[in-house]
Amino acid sequence: MDFHLSKEQEDIRKAAESFAEGEFNPDLISEWEREYRFPTAIWQKACELGFIGMHIPEEYGGQGLGIQENALVFEAFVARIRG
Repeated sequence: MDFHLSKEQEDIRKAAESFAEGEFNPDLISEWEREYRFPTAIWQKACELGFIGMHIPEEYGGQGLGIQENALVFEAFVARIRG
């Protein structure tokens, strides 16, 4: 069994890390949590770049990718938020 990421998966991981680094400020996110604010602008950018709903089938507006690709994005986002 091969546990290495495919080229496409590695590209997704790198893109998600880059996006998170450019958009997620851990201090600002803490402030939003305290104030119960949702970062709509960041969410919209993530949607436009295809990071949201990527595991949803294409016929329903997603990219039809797997849970693994979705997990790579989630992992990159959480890692940046937690610093």
